[in-house]
Amino acid sequence: MTIKNFLKKYGNFIFLFVLIVLTIVVIATQVDLKEFIDTLSKANLFFIGIGILCVVIFWLFEAFIFLHLFRRSRSDEKFSFAMVITLVGQYYNLVTPGASGGQPLQLLEMTRKNYPVGIGTAVLVQKYALYQIAVVFTALVSIIINWNTLATSSPAAQWLVGIGFLVNSLGVILVIILSLSENVARIIVFSIVKFLCAIRLFKDKEKLIAKAEKYISDYSIAIEDIKNHKKETVILMLVSIVQILIYFSINYWVYRSLGLKAASPFFIITMQAVLYIAMTFVPLPGGSGGAEVGFALLFGPIYGKVNASVGLVLWRFITFFFIILFCGIFLAVREFYLGRKKLSEASEDQT
Repeated sequence: MTIKNFLKKYGNFIFLFVLIVLTIVVIATQVDLKEFIDTLSKANLFFIGIGILCVVIFWLFEAFIFLHLFRRSRSDEKFSFAMVITLVGQYYNLVTPGASGGQPLQLLEMTRKNYPVGIGTAVLVQKYALYQIAVVFTALVSIIINWNTLATSSPAAQWLVGIGFLVNSLGVILVIILSLSENVARIIVFSIVKFLCAIRLFKDKEKLIAKAEKYISDYSIAIEDIKNHKKETVILMLVSIVQILIYFSINYWVYRSLGLKAASPFFIITMQAVLYIAMTFVPLPGGSGGAEVGFALLFGPIYGKVNASVGLVLWRFITFFFIILFCGIFLAVREFYLGRKKLSEASEDQT
């Protein structure tokens, strides 16, 4: 086995191992290890359980949205398939850089069930647009609400939040422009592509333009579908906002698990919305690096030194390691079951 094939096969596991080791090293150098372990051992498991339950509820909402999008073309689609698509996306978004692996694997699962590529792409684009608009809207409101707190935070935190909000807003701005004029969107995107190639950030201009054209075409089809289902789209948008707020509340339950009560759930949830957009532009699996740095900068003063380190570990366990472990095991068992089923069917055909 070559090094390239080895990294391709085991790269995700190596990355997780390195991330765990680095987290341990950082904690060991920043706080007293004995004090850290003592604080961790006293964490309230009931509140941690609520945090894990929030992840499950988040998945249920995600599957609910997918199901409604699927039923625009297949009225008899089942919730179980929507849940499979949800867990596939959750797993591969966390283990691939920039959450780039989720949608291609979700599309693959749809084609396995004989969904045309065009319909599958439209569903994924609509889901992404709904989620992205909900995230940016929630983050904008949260930034306005916590403006005084952010203004007194460190310059590093302000830059992290500013860049993250800008990057996340670009996708929403493009969706708005596309909904108004596809030609205007095409001119803007192609101008950006040409500029990036002119400053030699990218080399193959033709290839990049072809990708941009496909991106615009896919979004245009999805936006037309959104326009044709305005009432349902509004409902799904509201569901997305509730879904996101439930996910953001995980940090509050981690906060409560450490016996902390000074900060209100409203403050923790809105600050978590700010942290989320700050970490999502980091091009590493699960926003690694940005998540840890952002948590330390934004929640360090709220938790306190030792509690912040413990809170970071518990929060990342629930929102990163738990999701990877659960979804990874589920998908492995599912693939094993499907493999056995295919062998059984092949055996029956031969008989």
